[in-house]
Amino acid sequence: MPEFPLFLKDLKLRFPNEIFQELEAGRAVREAEVRLLQNLAESETDKDRQNALRRSLVLVTYAHLEGFAKFAMDGYASAVNSAKIPCSEAIAPLVAATLHKTFAALRHIQSKHPIFGGPLPDDSALHMAWREQEFVRQIGPLMATSVNIPDNVIDTESNLSPAVLKKNMYRLGLPFDVLAGHDGHISMLLGKRNQIAHGELTTPTKADTDQYVSTAFDVMQFVQAEVYDALTKKAYQRPVAA
Repeated sequence: MPEFPLFLKDLKLRFPNEIFQELEAGRAVREAEVRLLQNLAESETDKDRQNALRRSLVLVTYAHLEGFAKFAMDGYASAVNSAKIPCSEAIAPLVAATLHKTFAALRHIQSKHPIFGGPLPDDSALHMAWREQEFVRQIGPLMATSVNIPDNVIDTESNLSPAVLKKNMYRLGLPFDVLAGHDGHISMLLGKRNQIAHGELTTPTKADTDQYVSTAFDVMQFVQAEVYDALTKKAYQRPVAA
């Protein structure tokens, strides 16, 4: 397998053009590998070998679509984290991602008021009120902390369906509505990939694989463009009130 560039988890400020170049290089490697398999399948004269190549093409096309989508969103998170903007200046999705553990503590039913936890252990409303009050007391320092998107925010769930891709972009505050035009083809690619991966010797036609490849390339370009556009426009920052 080819080696793709990795995003370094350091403290250095990462600029939009740097991210763009890394995404462009990563996408080029992935597209070249898909094109190679596509050309091999088209030039193969033996029917059985051609069918095997088309099945492989489906698996590789899906793998690169999923891999690149995560790669691009990881790059976005890396760049946003490196900007070190305070939560008070960031858009809501990124603040929510940064404060994920704080919200988890707020919902943790076993966390109880230190005094009332003994005499009133089952008073869930009281203990929730205490957790909410503690959250309010800490809101100032929390909003002053720098945005830090955790690694687990981006999760392709081993099945990059249209809903999963949109969900991840939503969590990062990235536009995802335009993806609706690709929903059907992404779902077909995922469905065919799952059939083949689970041992079904189903063979897609040339028209099918051409459509899968076209869809994968379009979606990869779309995600890359949205990441670069968001970084260039600093869309991760909350608009300043007039």
